[in-house]
Amino acid sequence: MREVHGDRSATPTGAVSTLPPAQLRVVLFALILAVLLATLDTTIVSTALPTIAGEFNAFEHYAWVGTAYIVASTIATPILGKLSDLLGRRVVFQATMATFLLGSLACGIAQSMNQLIAARALQGLGGGAIQALAFSILGDILTPRERGRYIGYFTMAFAGAALAGPLVGGFIIDHWSWHWIFLINLPLCVLVGALTHRALRLPFPRRAAQIDWAGAALLSVGLGCGMIGLEEGRSGWTEPLILLLFAGAGISLVAFVLRQRVAPEPMIPLRLFANPVVVACCLLGMLAGSVSYGWTQFLPIYFQDAMFVSPTGSGLRMLPIMVAVVIASFSAGRLVARTGRYKIFPVAGSALLAVGLALSGALIGGGAYWHLVAPLALIGFGSGFVFTTTSIALQNGVEFRDLGVGTATMMFFRSLGGSIGLAVAGTLLNSSIRADLPERTGLAPDAAVALIRAPQEIAALAEPTRQAVIDSIADGVATLMWVAAGCMAVGVLVAARLPELPLRTKAGITDALEGAG
Repeated sequence: MREVHGDRSATPTGAVSTLPPAQLRVVLFALILAVLLATLDTTIVSTALPTIAGEFNAFEHYAWVGTAYIVASTIATPILGKLSDLLGRRVVFQATMATFLLGSLACGIAQSMNQLIAARALQGLGGGAIQALAFSILGDILTPRERGRYIGYFTMAFAGAALAGPLVGGFIIDHWSWHWIFLINLPLCVLVGALTHRALRLPFPRRAAQIDWAGAALLSVGLGCGMIGLEEGRSGWTEPLILLLFAGAGISLVAFVLRQRVAPEPMIPLRLFANPVVVACCLLGMLAGSVSYGWTQFLPIYFQDAMFVSPTGSGLRMLPIMVAVVIASFSAGRLVARTGRYKIFPVAGSALLAVGLALSGALIGGGAYWHLVAPLALIGFGSGFVFTTTSIALQNGVEFRDLGVGTATMMFFRSLGGSIGLAVAGTLLNSSIRADLPERTGLAPDAAVALIRAPQEIAALAEPTRQAVIDSIADGVATLMWVAAGCMAVGVLVAARLPELPLRTKAGITDALEGAG
């Protein structure tokens, strides 16, 4: 039994957008601002963590400020995506923004590290799904061909937030206090909520369905155990607690899959994975996510600990990636809109990523920074091509009833790839340095690893110890780039298997309403 909510007459059949131009601009501005806020909150905190940990005298727990957000956001993304398919995008998006606002307020007034960690988890429940819901709303209001024209703006917001986060965080701490890193979200969240409440009034074919709370609980436990195990296992994967967490994750996720086979309205319909477009986009997103959100995050360690630039200078040296991401996203989106073809971009993007990473691995430690500019730009172009066009391909390849959960599932795999990439890369880098540095210095492993300190302390070491530390870090980061290049070589094969379907000529809501009628 379907019930259509909203003004059906407001949706012109076959139109490029379901919204008038002025209303469309308001919605797009609100969604871009929401994505900017959610992304900025994952990067702006890094600058503040030493100050926060010092104020609360809790250096041993400061990593959980980031871990709590990541775990909560990963759990929330597929669940909220499914709820948006059942209840409507507007109500779920506004609830998500309200949760993010409350979490930001709780972070800003936290009086202890434990309070801050709990508040960050609440903030993650809202912030994690913002990007997935924003892309789902794009699928509602724009045709797949026209969607490409606008995705570049969202990518620019994402890349801009990633680049500006540490700079903005440092400015706020220098001029005010760390509390304002979170409190600054409040008026902007209210603005997004007000704009979407007024402009995001879509006709939505709501389905009478019962939410699978048992599946949601199993998925939450499985993802929570797995993500915490990955985050906490970077220093060693054989600790009893880590093994117990992984066992709990495995059991819960197997039980979740079994539950999805019999649930009347599954949280993640297994039929999605019978769709080769969904499988290819999720696998490719996971591989590219491991590179963009995981492996390449260790480049600043090389810039700071081996080239001795400041944190701000390190961020500026990542600029070729960010600029290339923006250019690639805009150009790919417009070419897809013009030609109606998308497959060439994930294939080319995966290849560019593999080449850029391999060149970076070959050049790190071998000369001046400018040698790395072109390889870093290739990494950015590849990331922009893959992320932009896989979003279009997946939304074009699923039924409207699965648009929200399908988009959220792809975003979940990207996030999962990033978490796995960070954890594995961190372990690999530690292992590489622990095996290499003692041989270079002639010291015992623990004494050699103790030489890895703050950049200024490494720079003050006597020769040849100083050069041994620099070379060991450079070789370790170079190894990460080679392994990441291998991941994206697999990505080229996955992208080659991505089916290219004709792009739909109607927005998602239009198709759904015609089906409901």
